[in-house]
Amino acid sequence: MKGIYKRFRGTIALDNVSLKLEKGEVLGLIGENGAGKSTLMKILAGAYVKDQGEILLNGKKVETFSTDYFQELGINIIYQELSLFLDLNSTENIFMHREITRGKGLAAKLNVKTMKKMATKILTEELSVNIDVEKPVRELRLAERQLIEIARSLSSKAQIIIMDEPTAALEVEEREQLFSIIDRLKKSGCSIIYVSHALEEVLKVCDRIMILRDGKNVVDVLVKELDVNRVISLMIGKTLTQQYPKVSVEIGEPVLKVKNLSKGTQFQDISFDLHKGEILGVAGLAGCGKSELVRSMFGIINYDKGSMELYGNKIRIANVQEAMRNKIAFLPADRKTEGLFLMHDINWNTSIASLKKITRMFINRKKENKYTNRYISELSIKASGPTQMAGNLSGGNQQKIMLGRWLMTDPDIIILEEPTRGIDVNAKAEVYRLMMDFVKAGKAVIVVSSEGPELVGICDRIIVMYEGKVTKVLGAEESTEEMLAYYSVHDTGGCKNEEQCS
Repeated sequence: MKGIYKRFRGTIALDNVSLKLEKGEVLGLIGENGAGKSTLMKILAGAYVKDQGEILLNGKKVETFSTDYFQELGINIIYQELSLFLDLNSTENIFMHREITRGKGLAAKLNVKTMKKMATKILTEELSVNIDVEKPVRELRLAERQLIEIARSLSSKAQIIIMDEPTAALEVEEREQLFSIIDRLKKSGCSIIYVSHALEEVLKVCDRIMILRDGKNVVDVLVKELDVNRVISLMIGKTLTQQYPKVSVEIGEPVLKVKNLSKGTQFQDISFDLHKGEILGVAGLAGCGKSELVRSMFGIINYDKGSMELYGNKIRIANVQEAMRNKIAFLPADRKTEGLFLMHDINWNTSIASLKKITRMFINRKKENKYTNRYISELSIKASGPTQMAGNLSGGNQQKIMLGRWLMTDPDIIILEEPTRGIDVNAKAEVYRLMMDFVKAGKAVIVVSSEGPELVGICDRIIVMYEGKVTKVLGAEESTEEMLAYYSVHDTGGCKNEEQCS
């Protein structure tokens, strides 16, 4: 790609950007949200048409622009929001729009047997995974669905695969599996463009890194010449003094006491205290019960037994409304499907949980605008104004809208599930700052995260879970990524109270 320009309604998204990709190479494409990464990749995938510049594939100039044509050329993109048909099986998804048939014309019939055989071969021989190709995709884990997307690309003889935030929703062991597959693809001659905000992963997986900032090339350099701090400074144009800002906050009395909380096989006998001014982390692999635990504390699902005390008073959170009345807030991991109303504006998304504050028979739009503008300013949300659609904002700004929504309810406890998933390093630092400001005000935070460095960097204590039980409670001074990894896969028999696990 040489001298690529792209404008949207007067805004220059790409300004003379060039990109080179060798056969069998893994190229990391990084930059802040809004740097131009997605636009550049959509042009390479045929979804957007460039305004200027040229694209050459194997030395030949590409003149036609459409996703179908680019797929015929062997260029495939796997978006962060996977494009699978959930009610169809793996075979049907892998060969969608490229079905193998027997016979010709009106007499043609699907050759299901051949497609099933080929799908199985791709998965077992090329990707070294065992997935039931007849099982509906809906029943597969997210990591398995991603492998089906990769298998779809391989079935079309892809020369280039673009992976957009491929590990954003994966757990540690699933990421390692993906890295092994990328290595095999690379050795087979397939070229990969790896788009990610996870800088440590980019440095681990990629051969070369290209950084964009404000729609322009910043640097194109071999991985061995960089470290994380250098990458961050090149991305944001300044030195980030502290990746995980930590302020000194006095840990106060318990705000919340959880005692022997249980839900079937999902989690059993969970007990812990949450204190004023504390950031409490919850760690564990996929399926350990951490997500179900915090959702039960917010009333999304109901626990079977156990109890909770808020400021010494016993409470029963049977639904979300009761959680809100008890000044508990919750930000889900999937902001696009569970957290935001993407087709509504920032006003709607910010005020939806606090309508009583702005309503007297009808919504007071002036009051609504006042609240929204306050949080746009306080949270540094980059938007044209309160009437901008939430779906048109970057991931980091969407996350801050959800924070603004719950801050408007004046909560005492905020539960954050994967709070920095899919957002850039600058936006992450801002989210961490907001968390610190919240606990400085004497409030408390629970953070559920699959990012070990994040938990170690910001938490005062970390609860580690394995197969529905707490295996260890780590203090800040003893928390390391190695300790989190160890207790995430070792059954210590569970703990009836914190003292047993400390």
